[in-house]
Amino acid sequence: MHGITLLGPVLADNSRQAKADSGFDKTAFTIDWGKEQAICPRGATSASWTELHVSGDTYLQARFAERDCRPCPDRARCTSSATGPRSVAVLPRALHEIQMRNRLDQQTEQWQRRYAIRAGIEATLSQNVRAHGLRRARYRGLARTHVQHVLTAMACNLSRLADWQDTTSSTRRASRFQTLCTTAGFTIVRPL
Repeated sequence: MHGITLLGPVLADNSRQAKADSGFDKTAFTIDWGKEQAICPRGATSASWTELHVSGDTYLQARFAERDCRPCPDRARCTSSATGPRSVAVLPRALHEIQMRNRLDQQTEQWQRRYAIRAGIEATLSQNVRAHGLRRARYRGLARTHVQHVLTAMACNLSRLADWQDTTSSTRRASRFQTLCTTAGFTIVRPL
Protein backbone atom coordinates (compact mmCIF):
# COMPACT_ATOMS: atom_id res chain seq x y z
CA MET A 1 0.00 0.00 0.00
CA HIS A 2 2.73 2.47 0.98
CA GLY A 3 5.68 0.58 -0.50
CA ILE A 4 7.32 0.15 2.92
CA THR A 5 8.95 -3.09 4.01
CA LEU A 6 9.23 -3.57 7.73
CA LEU A 7 12.31 -5.54 8.58
CA GLY A 8 12.54 -6.99 12.03
CA PRO A 9 12.94 -10.39 13.57
CA VAL A 10 9.88 -12.47 14.39
CA LEU A 11 10.09 -13.94 17.87
CA ALA A 12 10.91 -17.61 17.96
CA ASP A 13 8.41 -20.21 19.10
CA ASN A 14 8.90 -20.31 22.88
CA SER A 15 7.00 -23.52 23.50
CA ARG A 16 8.68 -26.31 25.43
CA GLN A 17 8.70 -28.50 22.33
CA ALA A 18 10.41 -25.87 20.18
CA LYS A 19 13.01 -25.07 22.84
CA ALA A 20 13.86 -28.75 23.34
CA ASP A 21 14.22 -29.16 19.57
CA SER A 22 13.14 -32.76 20.02
CA GLY A 23 9.39 -32.49 20.34
CA PHE A 24 6.47 -31.63 18.12
CA ASP A 25 6.23 -27.84 17.99
CA LYS A 26 3.58 -25.91 16.03
CA THR A 27 5.38 -26.40 12.73
CA ALA A 28 4.95 -30.18 13.05
CA PHE A 29 1.15 -29.81 12.87
CA THR A 30 -0.73 -29.35 9.61
CA ILE A 31 -3.49 -26.78 9.77
CA ASP A 32 -6.57 -27.42 7.61
CA TRP A 33 -8.09 -23.93 7.56
CA GLY A 34 -11.16 -24.95 5.56
CA LYS A 35 -12.21 -27.67 8.00
CA GLU A 36 -10.91 -25.74 11.02
CA GLN A 37 -8.75 -28.63 12.18
CA ALA A 38 -5.18 -29.35 13.07
CA ILE A 39 -3.57 -32.64 12.13
CA CYS A 40 -0.82 -33.98 14.38
CA PRO A 41 2.35 -35.64 13.02
CA ARG A 42 0.80 -39.06 13.79
CA GLY A 43 -2.30 -38.25 11.70
CA ALA A 44 -4.87 -37.57 14.43
CA THR A 45 -7.22 -34.64 13.78
CA SER A 46 -8.20 -32.11 16.42
CA ALA A 47 -11.54 -32.59 18.19
CA SER A 48 -12.32 -28.90 18.72
CA TRP A 49 -11.46 -25.51 17.23
CA THR A 50 -12.09 -22.46 19.41
CA GLU A 51 -11.20 -18.79 19.38
CA LEU A 52 -9.02 -17.49 22.23
CA HIS A 53 -8.43 -13.89 23.26
CA VAL A 54 -5.11 -13.42 25.06
CA SER A 55 -3.83 -9.94 25.94
CA GLY A 56 -5.91 -8.36 23.20
CA ASP A 57 -4.76 -10.81 20.53
CA THR A 58 -6.94 -13.43 18.86
CA TYR A 59 -5.69 -17.01 18.57
CA LEU A 60 -7.30 -20.17 17.24
CA GLN A 61 -6.88 -23.19 19.50
CA ALA A 62 -7.10 -26.73 18.21
CA ARG A 63 -7.56 -29.30 20.97
CA PHE A 64 -7.05 -33.01 20.42
CA ALA A 65 -9.11 -35.77 21.99
CA GLU A 66 -7.82 -37.77 24.95
CA ARG A 67 -8.60 -41.00 23.10
CA ASP A 68 -6.03 -39.97 20.45
CA CYS A 69 -3.36 -38.49 22.75
CA ARG A 70 -3.31 -40.87 25.72
CA PRO A 71 -2.21 -44.06 23.84
CA CYS A 72 0.13 -42.17 21.46
CA PRO A 73 3.74 -43.50 21.54
CA ASP A 74 5.04 -39.94 20.93
CA ARG A 75 3.11 -38.40 23.83
CA ALA A 76 6.26 -37.40 25.74
CA ARG A 77 7.54 -35.49 22.70
CA CYS A 78 4.20 -33.76 22.24
CA THR A 79 2.86 -32.72 25.66
CA SER A 80 4.07 -32.61 29.25
CA SER A 81 0.59 -33.15 30.66
CA ALA A 82 0.14 -36.49 32.41
CA THR A 83 -3.50 -36.87 31.47
CA GLY A 84 -4.63 -33.97 29.27
CA PRO A 85 -4.54 -33.96 25.48
CA ARG A 86 -2.40 -31.69 23.35
CA SER A 87 -3.67 -28.34 22.14
CA VAL A 88 -2.12 -26.01 19.57
CA ALA A 89 -2.83 -22.27 19.45
CA VAL A 90 -2.14 -20.43 16.20
CA LEU A 91 -2.79 -16.95 14.89
CA PRO A 92 -5.59 -16.41 12.36
CA ARG A 93 -4.68 -17.76 8.92
CA ALA A 94 -3.31 -14.60 7.28
CA LEU A 95 -1.13 -13.73 10.28
CA HIS A 96 -0.05 -17.35 10.80
CA GLU A 97 1.15 -17.64 7.20
CA ILE A 98 3.03 -14.35 7.41
CA GLN A 99 4.65 -15.43 10.69
CA MET A 100 5.73 -18.80 9.29
CA ARG A 101 7.09 -17.24 6.10
CA ASN A 102 9.00 -14.59 8.06
CA ARG A 103 10.49 -17.16 10.43
CA LEU A 104 11.79 -19.10 7.43
CA ASP A 105 13.04 -15.94 5.70
CA GLN A 106 15.03 -14.74 8.68
CA GLN A 107 17.15 -17.87 8.51
CA THR A 108 18.49 -16.89 5.08
CA GLU A 109 21.76 -15.06 4.54
CA GLN A 110 20.06 -12.38 2.43
CA TRP A 111 17.65 -11.49 5.27
CA GLN A 112 20.49 -11.37 7.79
CA ARG A 113 22.50 -9.00 5.56
CA ARG A 114 19.49 -6.70 5.21
CA TYR A 115 18.83 -6.80 8.95
CA ALA A 116 22.48 -5.97 9.70
CA ILE A 117 21.90 -2.63 7.96
CA ARG A 118 18.96 -1.92 10.25
CA ALA A 119 20.90 -3.08 13.30
CA GLY A 120 23.59 -0.52 12.46
CA ILE A 121 21.17 2.36 12.91
CA GLU A 122 19.67 1.12 16.20
CA ALA A 123 22.27 2.91 18.35
CA THR A 124 21.53 6.22 16.63
CA LEU A 125 17.78 5.78 17.08
CA SER A 126 18.27 4.82 20.71
CA GLN A 127 20.42 7.90 21.35
CA ASN A 128 17.86 10.16 19.68
CA VAL A 129 15.03 8.68 21.74
CA ARG A 130 16.88 8.73 25.08
CA ALA A 131 18.95 11.89 24.86
CA HIS A 132 17.07 14.10 22.41
CA GLY A 133 13.38 13.36 23.04
CA LEU A 134 12.51 11.79 19.69
CA ARG A 135 9.88 9.46 21.13
CA ARG A 136 7.17 12.14 20.95
CA ALA A 137 6.48 14.86 18.45
CA ARG A 138 6.29 18.26 20.11
CA TYR A 139 4.18 19.78 17.38
CA ARG A 140 1.20 18.85 15.22
CA GLY A 141 1.41 18.55 11.49
CA LEU A 142 3.79 16.85 9.12
CA ALA A 143 5.87 19.93 8.30
CA ARG A 144 6.50 20.83 11.95
CA THR A 145 7.25 17.22 12.88
CA HIS A 146 9.71 17.05 10.00
CA VAL A 147 11.47 20.16 11.34
CA GLN A 148 11.70 18.51 14.76
CA HIS A 149 13.28 15.41 13.22
CA VAL A 150 15.83 17.46 11.29
CA LEU A 151 16.75 19.49 14.38
CA THR A 152 16.98 16.32 16.48
CA ALA A 153 19.34 14.77 13.92
CA MET A 154 21.46 17.92 13.99
CA ALA A 155 21.56 17.81 17.80
CA CYS A 156 22.65 14.19 17.69
CA ASN A 157 25.41 14.96 15.19
CA LEU A 158 26.62 17.95 17.25
CA SER A 159 26.61 15.82 20.38
CA ARG A 160 28.67 13.16 18.64
CA LEU A 161 31.10 15.76 17.27
CA ALA A 162 31.54 17.18 20.76
CA ASP A 163 32.20 13.70 22.14
CA TRP A 164 34.69 13.03 19.36
CA GLN A 165 36.55 16.29 20.05
CA ASP A 166 36.65 15.70 23.81
CA THR A 167 40.05 14.14 24.49
CA THR A 168 40.01 14.73 28.26
CA SER A 169 38.03 11.63 29.20
CA SER A 170 40.42 8.72 29.05
CA THR A 171 37.90 6.26 30.48
CA ARG A 172 35.76 6.41 27.36
CA ARG A 173 35.64 3.11 25.49
CA ALA A 174 37.27 3.10 22.07
CA SER A 175 34.88 2.88 19.14
CA ARG A 176 35.03 -0.10 16.79
CA PHE A 177 36.55 2.14 14.16
CA GLN A 178 39.29 3.27 16.57
CA THR A 179 40.00 -0.32 17.57
CA LEU A 180 40.22 -1.34 13.91
CA CYS A 181 42.62 1.50 13.13
CA THR A 182 44.79 0.72 16.16
CA THR A 183 44.92 -2.97 15.23
CA ALA A 184 45.90 -2.12 11.65
CA GLY A 185 48.64 0.23 12.91
CA PHE A 186 47.03 3.52 11.86
CA THR A 187 47.04 6.60 14.01
CA ILE A 188 43.92 8.73 14.26
CA VAL A 189 44.83 12.40 14.16
CA ARG A 190 42.12 14.71 15.46
CA PRO A 191 42.04 18.28 14.19
CA LEU A 192 42.43 21.03 16.74
